Amino acid sequence: MEKPEILSDLHYLPIILFVALPSTFILTYIMAVLLNHVEAGFPYISDAATYAPESCIFAQFINMITALMCFIIYIRYSQVKMCSIIYRHQTSLPRWNNAALILGLVSNLGLSIVANFQETSVIVVHLIGALLCFGCGAAYFWIQAMCSYYMHPIGCSLRIAYLRLVLSAFCTVCFFVILVTGILAHMAYNGTNPRKWYKDDGGWELHVVSTVAEWICAIGFCAYILTFTDEFREIQLIQPKVAYKDGQFGNNDEMLAESQNAGDDPQSPRSVT
Repeated sequence: MEKPEILSDLHYLPIILFVALPSTFILTYIMAVLLNHVEAGFPYISDAATYAPESCIFAQFINMITALMCFIIYIRYSQVKMCSIIYRHQTSLPRWNNAALILGLVSNLGLSIVANFQETSVIVVHLIGALLCFGCGAAYFWIQAMCSYYMHPIGCSLRIAYLRLVLSAFCTVCFFVILVTGILAHMAYNGTNPRKWYKDDGGWELHVVSTVAEWICAIGFCAYILTFTDEFREIQLIQPKVAYKDGQFGNNDEMLAESQNAGDDPQSPRSVT
């Protein structure tokens, strides 16, 4: 029997995301400041990725990161599902795991929307994406923290479960701080360009609190994903195998045998010299 190909280094995926996402934020911020598109103070992450060319770079990198994030969310979902079946954990765990999968994918969709719909172009869609990203992301973290507690001591350590609980609370508080102070700051704003928010434009203090909370919340999101590293080290992924449907080109095993025989026969018209 053919030995299946196995991916066993899955613990590198959270590490890659932990490095890639903040690096994307910092790169676009530096570019936006150098091109005088934002002030070097405390802009929102999306403010630094509003104008080209940094908006194009930001969108391209975020699209790749969201694809990686979808993969991580699916692996985590499969891990929890496997633990709940093998070790017969709480009967409610599969339902919470399904809810986490949906919330994680919706949060990831929100991040993609934020990156591809700039606030200066389609502000309503951009804000909806931000709410989905941070709101559903915080809910995803709470459920994963609860799943981690249920999986103790077989699938997760109690220390990691408590750490995820703290990070969930931290990200939730940051989300509400971003939302409330951001709304109040824009209500008090009387300037002309929110990407260059000066102290005399009104609402400066609230704006700084909102933007700093957003950057800290983004770091918290990355730190939470990083906590999956040790658990991903203990699992592996078997690659799926693709085969033609029965009757499409005959039996698959016969096709493989004929192909190998043809390759060994120098008189065969299929052989390549």
